[in-house]
Amino acid sequence: SGALPRGLGRTAARSLAKMDDGENTAKAVLRPRNPGENIKVAETVLKRRDRNLKAAADRAAQIAKVRKGQKEYRKGKLNIIRAEKLVKNCIVRRDDRRRLRTQKKKNPSPKPVAKTRSLAVVRNGRMGGSKEVKVTLKEIGLPQRNTLVFVPNTAEMAQKLQVVKPFAYWGKCTFKNVFNLVHKKAMFKDPEAPKERVALSDNTLIEKHLGDLGVLCTEDLAHQLHTCGKTFQEVSERLWPIPVGDVKKSSGMVHETKFTYGDLQDAMDLKMKKLIGD
Repeated sequence: SGALPRGLGRTAARSLAKMDDGENTAKAVLRPRNPGENIKVAETVLKRRDRNLKAAADRAAQIAKVRKGQKEYRKGKLNIIRAEKLVKNCIVRRDDRRRLRTQKKKNPSPKPVAKTRSLAVVRNGRMGGSKEVKVTLKEIGLPQRNTLVFVPNTAEMAQKLQVVKPFAYWGKCTFKNVFNLVHKKAMFKDPEAPKERVALSDNTLIEKHLGDLGVLCTEDLAHQLHTCGKTFQEVSERLWPIPVGDVKKSSGMVHETKFTYGDLQDAMDLKMKKLIGD
């Protein structure tokens, strides 16, 4: 009886790939090329492979354990903040308070955006801000960065948007973009589980969560948000802020260096198409 050639080759590799016909089909069964031939070399290779797999699994478990420990350490009570960061945050807050005072003198009564009933407002990735800015962002419904909400286009809302101008951008969207955004990324608030987010997967969910408001399908929901209908406030309260991508990275490989902010007017449509991938 002859042995397999050194290095196994393709024939031994095929024999390693063959599976058992019995109960344990995940176990590779070694068979000689011809009946009666020796398969000692193939058995050695299989044992080495099992040892390598076991060593790789042990190493992966050890890495996962170390990473978990690092994560727990970061979440621990010890939270060290460098003095330079404290000074920088203080300067940012001071400059933001100065901006608010100047803005109120220059434009005490900002006007709403023309020719639209509702606005899409997105919080950008800028950090910091004074206390007044953070409170106003929560009132609008944008406590987290890179999220979107729809708001009514009123004089009161124009005042709030002026306060958060460096930290958000807004504009009017076409019905098509509103529909695509709602269809792809909208999430409902479940009254039974307040912290859970229910993704909009079909019209049955819309009827379940918004049927009492007369909203039965995706078109109805998009119409309410786009035209600021009678039940706009109630519909908005039952939706989570819609997560969108970072607009600085929406242009592809080349990232923008400056933050997008302020009233984009008609250019908001182009930004929304990039963010939702349309």
